[in-house]
Amino acid sequence: MAEMIYTEINPNEIEKNTAGLVESIKRDGIKYPLVVQCNNKKINRGCFDVGNQRLLIALSLDLDKIPIILYSIQHKTGFKGTPITGINDIVKICGESIKDEPVYQIVVGVIKNIKRQNNYPPDPLKSK
Repeated sequence: MAEMIYTEINPNEIEKNTAGLVESIKRDGIKYPLVVQCNNKKINRGCFDVGNQRLLIALSLDLDKIPIILYSIQHKTGFKGTPITGINDIVKICGESIKDEPVYQIVVGVIKNIKRQNNYPPDPLKSK
């Protein structure tokens, strides 16, 4: 059964629930990319579509690099990387197992939103 509630909790409860994730990241690194909107190299730390906990863990572990999908609805991200022009691209980059992860549905939604906001067709993600 599904549920959504409002409540107040002790913030330490959140850390207890992330202990397994911390150990996993220490052992294996971050498996799936974080997703965040970015305009002209400006990334707002609090505005991740997915990956806030992994970002905080990466910072606490002093990781040098993290996998991330950056997108911009109207501008360029300002970073260099592998272009993602459709959902098959993310599967090629991360492997088939990403389809079972929340990040996959987030990326599907972002791709649809970029196309909708840019009067698709023509496809704003394809090179001209």
